Amino acid sequence: MKKILVILLFAFNTSAYADYEAGIDYIVLGKPVKTVTGDKVEVRELFSYYCPHCYSLEPTLNAWLKKLPNNAEFIRQPAVFSDRWVGGAIFYYVLENLDLLDKLHGPLFDAIHDKNNKNKKFDFVNWVTSFGIDKDKVTKAFNSFGVKVNINKSMLNTPKYKLEGVPAIVVNGKYWTDATHAGSHYEMLKVVDFLIKKASKVE
Repeated sequence: MKKILVILLFAFNTSAYADYEAGIDYIVLGKPVKTVTGDKVEVRELFSYYCPHCYSLEPTLNAWLKKLPNNAEFIRQPAVFSDRWVGGAIFYYVLENLDLLDKLHGPLFDAIHDKNNKNKKFDFVNWVTSFGIDKDKVTKAFNSFGVKVNINKSMLNTPKYKLEGVPAIVVNGKYWTDATHAGSHYEMLKVVDFLIKKASKVE
């Protein structure tokens, strides 16, 4: 009886692990991209502030992040597929430069989408100063060398993931998935859970 139970449990675990298929639910990169999280599994979201799908993912993503395993580390990266993607990426790196990401990442999404700024020139500098931040400090960060370096890095790194759009989540620089492959934002995060477990094993 015990032997049968062990076999059934093994079959269940194997089945659960095989629920998602490479090439269907997620993509395996032929050339993995270098990670920056050391011994932890890198979980990297590529997004854009102007992307409505990225915006709609935020509440689900934030709830999911509260349950991220201790052996994984989450990183956001603004995707830069071309010059027209640079604007939103600058916003992210300016907030990072000013140590304001925790405070203003969500409100910036709201400002662009909920406040009807998506289809007009968004006055980012004045928006940040409305939170009591010195305007000269914001302007300096906006034009800083460090922000320009990070933009260039995003322009170079984004194509390496072979993405078809955003939002997408890359696990350990080797696997990525999105709502198109997974079926929905909710399912995408379930696939990411699966990929974190897969990446945690000796590969």
